[in-house]
Amino acid sequence: SSLNNLGNIANTRGDLEEAERLHKESLAIRREIGYREGESSSLNNLGIIAEIRGDLEEAERLQKESLAIRREIGDREGEASSLNNLGIIAKTRGDLEEAERIYKESLAIYTEIGYRQGEASSLNNLGNIAETRGDLEEAERLHKESLAIDREIGYREGEAGSLGNLGVIANTRGDLEEAERLYKESLAINR
Repeated sequence: SSLNNLGNIANTRGDLEEAERLHKESLAIRREIGYREGESSSLNNLGIIAEIRGDLEEAERLQKESLAIRREIGDREGEASSLNNLGIIAKTRGDLEEAERIYKESLAIYTEIGYRQGEASSLNNLGNIAETRGDLEEAERLHKESLAIDREIGYREGEAGSLGNLGVIANTRGDLEEAERLYKESLAINR
């Protein structure tokens, strides 16, 4: 667990080589002791690193392996998290239909288990899909729903992200005053 946490810090700092080394070391120990939940976490983190590097094939392989373990052990929150990561990969590839399907599956799990932050994240991801498709009304609806949850649970980072996404929509519509207001609100929270 300590190696995994150190890997997360290295990743946050942008040192992907060190992050990967630490996560692989953590993975080896977790496999050695048969700690399946930890194994899925290490695989998930390695998948995120592969995705950051642009190796979508490896990222997908690692996320699917993590997902299989999470399903096997009944880790519903982890399952939804792995699905979200697979949705990101599908969206990056331009497969919006698959990304939307995966995000909806993730949302259903988060809703079922009552994990509000995960719900907000999935709604935000679905809003991004709608925006990419040019459906600004649906994108706005989804981002507002995400924002409401973020505010309800006090998740400031998510709130800032949702406000920024709503700013993009306002900007796309040509409502520069509203876009500026939303961006400034997002900036204040981020700061």
